[in-house]
Amino acid sequence: MNNCIQAESSMILTPNDFHIIDIAMRAAERGEVKHPDDGHREAVGKAVIRLYTSGVTDPVRLAEAASAMAATRLLDRRRWRADA
Repeated sequence: MNNCIQAESSMILTPNDFHIIDIAMRAAERGEVKHPDDGHREAVGKAVIRLYTSGVTDPVRLAEAASAMAATRLLDRRRWRADA
């Protein structure tokens, strides 16, 4: 269960929330090693936070879904740059 506390318009995350997010980020990094500047880590981080605050709190599912979301986002970004 997600124990995030809503405070007006901002979200307050507990130490347990950060622990779960950290586990998910580390699990997502175990995949293929990417170039450090390709934006993959940042895209995964954004996806993990978006999914977690939407209610996905299982670290394994977070890592899998965030990796897929990040790969899709980066692929779309590269396509867009190639077309320009």
